[in-house]
Amino acid sequence: MRVSLALFAIAAAAAAQNRGSVSDLVAQVRGDLDRARGDSRTAKDIRKMQLTERLDDRTIEILESEGAGRDTVEELLRLRDRSSTMPRPTTPAIPEPPAPSPAAQVQIWNAAQDNAQSHNQSLPDFICTEMIRRYVAPKENAWKLQDTLSLKLTYFDRREEYKLLTVNNRPTSISYERQMWGTVTENEFGTMLAAIFALKSRTNRDWDHWTLLRSRPTHVYTFAIAQANSEYQVTSGADPREEVSVKVGQHGYVYIDDATRMVVRLTAIADDFPPDIDVRKVVLILDYDFTEVGGTRYLLPLHSETTLWAPPLQHRNETDFLKYRKFSADTTITYDGTVKK
Repeated sequence: MRVSLALFAIAAAAAAQNRGSVSDLVAQVRGDLDRARGDSRTAKDIRKMQLTERLDDRTIEILESEGAGRDTVEELLRLRDRSSTMPRPTTPAIPEPPAPSPAAQVQIWNAAQDNAQSHNQSLPDFICTEMIRRYVAPKENAWKLQDTLSLKLTYFDRREEYKLLTVNNRPTSISYERQMWGTVTENEFGTMLAAIFALKSRTNRDWDHWTLLRSRPTHVYTFAIAQANSEYQVTSGADPREEVSVKVGQHGYVYIDDATRMVVRLTAIADDFPPDIDVRKVVLILDYDFTEVGGTRYLLPLHSETTLWAPPLQHRNETDFLKYRKFSADTTITYDGTVKK
């Protein structure tokens, strides 16, 4: 009995040591970054931590901007979800500047809308290379690399065409949209951004918080597009003859750089699916950065991640946009964009 009690006391003490505030968590991650412990070790350091306060997206975004890697961010997101019912910190772990006035919030959004529309109008026709790493998880976040795809993305007349070049470095002639099995993502370039600011989308938006993105002060707005006004389409089915397509609404976040009033990140979530499709949720994170095309710098997609939940499996596509160059008319242009599983 004494041994059992002693072991119980040790376990209880260990559990207590893993409990902490959001400030404790921030100090832990920043300390690991200062000591260059590495992403996987930092993730391991915080994996068993139990928060006594609610962790918010802003804190995670700033730690990511300061250097937290993918594994660490995934652990932080899990901590965020697990702490969602805890009280908010009485003192912010990372002080936040005052929110802009309501009038300024409207002006910032309108400036971003004008910049997005004029920027899209000014873009040249171009080609870039997409490198897509596709993962599947048989259980929550147990990701396994499925394959690696190389595509040519052609942006012509403000629309996108995808041509699959290689699968696992082997040349292929199959169609990306019609013949490629697994999760297929499209329209990550101009379509999503245009939809958010389109009048027909009747987008609801509100200023939400300040953050840092790539060390630059950034406004974060929530947005929502109702299903009735949405053009976002998801197609699912193992057999093309039995595919089911639905249009669904989206909600999420728009990140607007404070200095340039340009959109630098989108997080779009679709999670209101009808029962006749096996997809339950799709989350797209799309990052933009300035890239040179034909001697001129444009704000263009840099990286995207699309995660799709279709129980019992999860799917994730990680995409890097590379080698932007001017378009030369050496391919037939067709326009057909969906997300397929």
